[in-house]
Amino acid sequence: MGEIDHEVAGKIAGSQADISSVLQELQGLPEDHPRYEALFAQLVNAGSALLEYEAKAPAKREEPHRQVSKTALTWSGWVHVFGAVLLGLAPLTGWIGWGWVALAVFQMLFGLLATGMDASLQGHRKLRVAAGVLGAVTVLVPLLVFGVLSGWFWIAAAIGWIGSFVLEADADVSHAQEGKAAA
Repeated sequence: MGEIDHEVAGKIAGSQADISSVLQELQGLPEDHPRYEALFAQLVNAGSALLEYEAKAPAKREEPHRQVSKTALTWSGWVHVFGAVLLGLAPLTGWIGWGWVALAVFQMLFGLLATGMDASLQGHRKLRVAAGVLGAVTVLVPLLVFGVLSGWFWIAAAIGWIGSFVLEADADVSHAQEGKAAA
């Protein structure tokens, strides 16, 4: 994060220095001087560039955090898929019935869906929560299937899947809206 802060501060300081140098040239120049109009246009352009850059600076600073959130959800989704594959293979050993394969397919599809989600700069923290919830469900499902936990915990698993999906979808929708606003 320090590199980005230094880059942003350097760019802003450079733009401010450009503005200051043009202002110094303009200060002693009469308005009817032939160079005055060009310098004034240069001042306006430098000021506009600075304002535009400053508007983009928070997003630039937040981008590494958004990437971490996206990576966390992607890894969580792939772990969820791996758990689904193992659950789908468990009937081959005779440990569980073949009916659980339908749950494994659902779990695999949900995990694959999670790996494709993205988030806006403002909504990326929801992806981290969704990744944590999905990780908890990944652990919870096999414990339920193999009868280690009470059947009541299926409610927690369902709430986890739904909650994770809602967080992911909300973050993805806000990312799409942010992209449209930028265009």
